[in-house]
Amino acid sequence: MQEIKQIPSFLQKLYEILESDQSAIGWNKDGTTFQILDSSLLTEEIMPQYFKHRNYQSFLRQLNMYGFKKLKNKHGKSEFQHSQFKRGLKNNLLKIKRRNQDDIKQSLESLTKEFEQESYLNEHEKLRKQLVELYSNQRSLLEEIRRQMERNINLQRETQDITNRINTVKSYHLKKLDKLIIIIQKLPEDAQISKMALMKEKILRKLELIEAENICMKEISLEKQDSSMYQEPNLTGVKSPAGYSPKTK
Repeated sequence: MQEIKQIPSFLQKLYEILESDQSAIGWNKDGTTFQILDSSLLTEEIMPQYFKHRNYQSFLRQLNMYGFKKLKNKHGKSEFQHSQFKRGLKNNLLKIKRRNQDDIKQSLESLTKEFEQESYLNEHEKLRKQLVELYSNQRSLLEEIRRQMERNINLQRETQDITNRINTVKSYHLKKLDKLIIIIQKLPEDAQISKMALMKEKILRKLELIEAENICMKEISLEKQDSSMYQEPNLTGVKSPAGYSPKTK
């Protein structure tokens, strides 16, 4: 118990953190170094629990004062090493001493410079990723706009085709009505009355069929337009059979 008390508090707590169940900081495979895996998690959750603060720079200064060396990590993580700080050799912590003021000052300057450079590189990489993401989103948006424009053009063509078909059907039946009226007008008056009564019913049926087909085609057009958020085309220029007035001799 006396031996544990002689171990500097910072080293004691650092060793406890590394031996605890957390994912912010951990030993390497052979236990000779440790690396910071998640600096945000370390400062926000682990450090307040053990050191009562969230100052990451203060944590780095403590490592420097006890002679820990920062190593180059191939994964981009901050890794630290001390010859007496190893997994399973807790008693060796008694051999670790604080460095003198001159060494500390020089190391702090070097460490601060490295930290600032690392922060700059991290910020630069973050901005680069954001720009790449924005560029990708812009390309996706432009592609979606292009597809929407193509759909609208196709819908306009289909709508125009339906309008043409409606006009063709109307024109066909109106021409037939013209011919029937001319034939009826050439009949004797009594025959005209009888024939007119018979033809009136047929004409009304024809008109009902034309109107039903017109409504059906409009509904098909509207369904297609609604599915693509396309506005209904203006068909007010299409003439209606109800307004037809045949020429008389």
